[in-house]
Amino acid sequence: MTPEERRMMEVIDENRDKIHKIAKKIWEFKEVGWEEFQSSTLLMNALEKEGFEVQRGLTGKHPKFNQDVDMPTAFKAVFKGKDGGPVIGLMLEYDALPNGHACGHNLIAAAGFSAALGLKEAFSSIGSVIVYGTPAEELEGSKHYILEAGYMDEVDLMLANHYGSDWNSEVTGKAIVWPTHDNWLTFKGRAAHASSAPEKGRSALDAVILTTMGLEFLREHMLETNRIHYIISKGGTAANSVPDLATLNVELRSNDSAELNSLMRRVDNIIKGAELMTDTTAVYKWDAPWYCATPVPSLYHYAAEYAADLGIDSSRFAFGNLPKASSDLGCVAYKIPTVEITFPIVHDGEPTPVGHADDTALLTCNEYPIDQCMLAGKLMALTGLRVAGDPEKLAQLKSEFAKNYRE
Repeated sequence: MTPEERRMMEVIDENRDKIHKIAKKIWEFKEVGWEEFQSSTLLMNALEKEGFEVQRGLTGKHPKFNQDVDMPTAFKAVFKGKDGGPVIGLMLEYDALPNGHACGHNLIAAAGFSAALGLKEAFSSIGSVIVYGTPAEELEGSKHYILEAGYMDEVDLMLANHYGSDWNSEVTGKAIVWPTHDNWLTFKGRAAHASSAPEKGRSALDAVILTTMGLEFLREHMLETNRIHYIISKGGTAANSVPDLATLNVELRSNDSAELNSLMRRVDNIIKGAELMTDTTAVYKWDAPWYCATPVPSLYHYAAEYAADLGIDSSRFAFGNLPKASSDLGCVAYKIPTVEITFPIVHDGEPTPVGHADDTALLTCNEYPIDQCMLAGKLMALTGLRVAGDPEKLAQLKSEFAKNYRE
């Protein structure tokens, strides 16, 4: 490592107590999406003390409906270094699930804060560092709103992190879409007595059931990596009444953004068929999809290579991984070169707890996972400096990104 790189690592180590406190306090707050007022304030105050200029609360833009989205728990914190230099972005998450931090977002915030401390030290003579507070990832997400509103326009390289079963650096995630949550997919029919006058009724529940039947038949004729999930969240109020209102909560996923768009159109046709068969009306509109990342393989391999300088075995990094879950991170990584450092939170040989499970929520406040997230923060900082601090390397990665980008 260079003296500058060693100093970055020292700065992170010197702030170990502060980083642990942040991770543990956010874990204690356990604030669900859009309610992360204590967690975001904790992070904003800490960043201000480190010399970042913080914009508290952001107004996002819906990428599909062009509506303003008020996000009081989102923030943008800027450390301005050399004018005209490269800009590194860091994305922090801090929302919890109803059972606590079972997805480790307190660790994501602490790792990102660690990287921000290190990069601030090194980037004062190179460029700028911007930290984004991105709430509600477990709900509708916020990164796409922040991106669409232009808050990320100046970023050359984005750094993210998440816990996983082992070390990794690829940005993988299924594209996902759902109807807007104000009514999901709601069918409107006509109420009637189910015994004395069923012929006068038009069952919204029948429409929902026919839609689910169509979705089941669709499974055989779609890509095996596609996913369809649903629940019937409203099916009527009494068995002896024809339901005039019924709601289906449905989500679609795919490993390819274009395939997701195609899948939406096919589901639209199923819904139209259910309307015709039941003489009901479907009320819904697809929300803005979370798309897949634009791949930048060289960037992922660089991060794995740099890990060796931190004592991490680079051979633990696997590439060509199939996406499994989804995140609004994909919306940003679709538009900006992004690397996501994945880190283990259990000792080698121990099974990684299932995401979103109670066992995971209990684990994410422990010393070892927090130390691991700090190590991930070091790798984020090292990757950011070596890539964005090298004009030739950054230009090469941007060219690779542009070549792989698909509308």
